[in-house]
Amino acid sequence: MISSFFRMFKSGFSSFIRNGWLSIASITIMLLTLLILSMFFMINVALSTGIKSIQEKIDISVYLKENIQQSVVIDMQYDLAGLKDVKSVNYISKDDAMAKFKIQYATNDKILNSVASIGNSLPASFDIKVYNPDKLDTINTELSQKKYKDIIDKISYQDNKSVIQSLLRATNYMKAAGIGITLVFSLISLIIIFNTIRIAIYSRMEEIEIMKLVGATPGFIKGPFLIEGAIYGFFATVLSIVMMASFVYFASPSLVSYFSDAGTSMSNYLTDNLIYIAIIEFLVGLIIGVFSSWLAIRKHLKIG
Repeated sequence: MISSFFRMFKSGFSSFIRNGWLSIASITIMLLTLLILSMFFMINVALSTGIKSIQEKIDISVYLKENIQQSVVIDMQYDLAGLKDVKSVNYISKDDAMAKFKIQYATNDKILNSVASIGNSLPASFDIKVYNPDKLDTINTELSQKKYKDIIDKISYQDNKSVIQSLLRATNYMKAAGIGITLVFSLISLIIIFNTIRIAIYSRMEEIEIMKLVGATPGFIKGPFLIEGAIYGFFATVLSIVMMASFVYFASPSLVSYFSDAGTSMSNYLTDNLIYIAIIEFLVGLIIGVFSSWLAIRKHLKIG
């Protein structure tokens, strides 16, 4: 059993070497497929982290109408703080809002001079943060109740909601694009390996006929071609993992520097899950290689 497998492996590896440039082309295309798959994982992690980071920073700003009694403001703050989804409610007075405005535009004398001449027209507001960004809709509904109609002038939630929705649409688009490109390159890999194995079958047709005459089993004849397909997947996976590991090692500082939290998460994800990614890539490469070989054998090698 072991000796038979060794002979099949030796035969498959010899065919892999003989095919030369076809083998290189097959490995190259499969390598691109696996690298795209890895990039898909990276982009997905980066986008998910970026959206999560933005969601955590997004809050609801509730701008109050002028001349609202302080007791009403205190009661409203108490009511909002009591909601189970609310993490914190921070009251920002008109004076506090003006102080922040002056700090933000400290270098713009024109704006500061205009504000000085007009006076403080900034409204008081509540800055509401939630435990789960998905609950922002619930808080927005609560604020839209009739009892707050004479207190609230404007709610900033809709602007923030559109930002989140845009990011989610971009994420879904990137995921779809990643899957589509991976499938396209997988198909190209399958076709190239299929033709490589087909050529290998035709070049060894005389040898196959002799093996039939001496009583070789169908499995023994087909085995080397399946092994050859697996070899393409193996080498492509090894090259892909080496390139990804090198990327993680050399690019991690740049990722963290340029992409902040997303870069850190991407780097950590690749470092922590490198073995997991390697297993997935190996399985994908193995499936593509063996399945391509199986199709070629089924179509061009009629031995039962």
